[in-house]
Amino acid sequence: MADFLATPLLNEFFAWVLKTSLFASVMAGLILMIKMALNHRLKPGWHYMLWLLLLLRLIIPAGPQTAYSIYNLLPWVGTASQDALHPAVHTGKDHQAVSYPAEEPESMQAPVSTTEDSGPIVEGGWNAKKVVTGVWLIVTVIMLLRLPLVNAVFSIRLGRYAVTATPADMSLLQQAQRVMRIRRRVRLSYSPIVSTPTLFGWIRPRLIMPLNIQELDDKQKHHIYMHELAHMKHADIAVNWLMHLLLAVHWFNPVLWYALYKMREDQELAADAAALRNIDPAGIAAYGHTIITLLERSRLRGMIPGAAGVSGSKQQLKRRILMITTFKHRSFRWTLAGLVLVLALSGCALTNGKTPSDSNASAPSETTPAQEVTPGTPGDNGAVQDPKDTQNGSGSETSSTGGGSSSSGKSTGEKPSMSSGGSATRGHEQQIKDIYALAKKGQVKGANFVSGKTIIDDVHKAWGDPDRPWQPTDSYAYDSYSPGAGRGTYAFGIGRGEVVYDIRYFGSQIDESTDFKQISFTEIQKTLGKPGSIKTSGSDDILMYKVGDYELKFVGPHSTKRLDHISVYSRRAAPPKGDAER
Repeated sequence: MADFLATPLLNEFFAWVLKTSLFASVMAGLILMIKMALNHRLKPGWHYMLWLLLLLRLIIPAGPQTAYSIYNLLPWVGTASQDALHPAVHTGKDHQAVSYPAEEPESMQAPVSTTEDSGPIVEGGWNAKKVVTGVWLIVTVIMLLRLPLVNAVFSIRLGRYAVTATPADMSLLQQAQRVMRIRRRVRLSYSPIVSTPTLFGWIRPRLIMPLNIQELDDKQKHHIYMHELAHMKHADIAVNWLMHLLLAVHWFNPVLWYALYKMREDQELAADAAALRNIDPAGIAAYGHTIITLLERSRLRGMIPGAAGVSGSKQQLKRRILMITTFKHRSFRWTLAGLVLVLALSGCALTNGKTPSDSNASAPSETTPAQEVTPGTPGDNGAVQDPKDTQNGSGSETSSTGGGSSSSGKSTGEKPSMSSGGSATRGHEQQIKDIYALAKKGQVKGANFVSGKTIIDDVHKAWGDPDRPWQPTDSYAYDSYSPGAGRGTYAFGIGRGEVVYDIRYFGSQIDESTDFKQISFTEIQKTLGKPGSIKTSGSDDILMYKVGDYELKFVGPHSTKRLDHISVYSRRAAPPKGDAER
């Protein structure tokens, strides 16, 4: 069970649920403020539409990042969501060269995820994060199973105690269907198990009337049919199903439970408004009297996902009566205002705010010499890249830092990749930008391999056997290469399907101008901006940046605040926690 709770897919989904729930809570607060400000000035239908946007916010995996997002004003939301989606990946505290075969340094071991609350994850064991994930999963499964069960029990009881409607009542219902322009067949029956008229079923809708409804006259029954058919026209049963399914996943969020309560209230008002639009103005008062009579006789029932009907507490009665008695067809001006409001809310609440790493993702190309060089075409220094270089693993990229050249071919004669020229300026700023530019492609300097795509066999074919291959006693599978043939020190983490999921680079020990130990964390943050998160593991500090599909990590001792090595990490290709040991 503990291993299952540590699987990346489950953890990523749970992190998305937490992020989405946080965003939706902010959006729900904004909707409540809008409703309070506009109140009766806005049509009931538009009030209801605002809550439908909230459901959309809970469904979409991610919205586009814009400067107009409401979440830009709440930086803690973006930080919390980014930390949830991309937990810290740590290394050990030893920074020895990886060429020692006797014992694998801690800094070469695979990452161990931590959060501030949960502490380090122990393989095969339990911690706070797994407990929280397990509780959420168990409750979610129970609630998801409960929904169809409750619906099925209600349907069985309806069938057991149903009383067939009279032909006169069926004629009244068909007349109401013509007024509401609904062509679908709706079955009508009476049952003692409901206290108010209830529309049940989405595919085969049934209108269930309480037994005491027969005391009402035909006009009152017509009003009731109009209200229930309005629910059908708005597809409220489908909306209720979706709402209950989402709440089963976000059961831990009280804000969303309150939003459900307010949404059902606006759902009833929107149905009233739709019915009143098709009723003669002289009959509005009679419609209001019918609704009041029904609510006085009703008793509260548990929410059934497949049902919609005349409902509401007596506390909601005042607002409902006010809407009915003051109802009038709104002007085009207010209809346009509602449309503009919905579009504005969509633009600012269905989008994501920009994070610091996002703003750095589009660094000016003229300041970043780590450029793509098309095979067979000259680079900036006039050198021509050999097309054969692109056949190593998943392709090659060229880069240089500080004017140094790098070779990623075999030491036995394979042609090295050409330098694109350029020199370091303003300290190590250009070198840091080069690292960032290559990380966007899943690469590091001097290695024509792509994290998350290259197979470890491709590395072996290009560079030969590793100086220190992974050992059966190792906790994680990392093949390490020592300096040689112009290369620095590298380590390749081997994930699912023998795919390299982590490429670690310790800088060149040959070219002193590119020595990582000369780069301070202050320079990194000054060049790339504030990282998505800053983590601590043992004596190490880790600056983490989200770079496209990858995580770029700058790792160095806390005591010096200087860089020891970088890591380009592909979470998709990383092995599940339970399969980390090989």
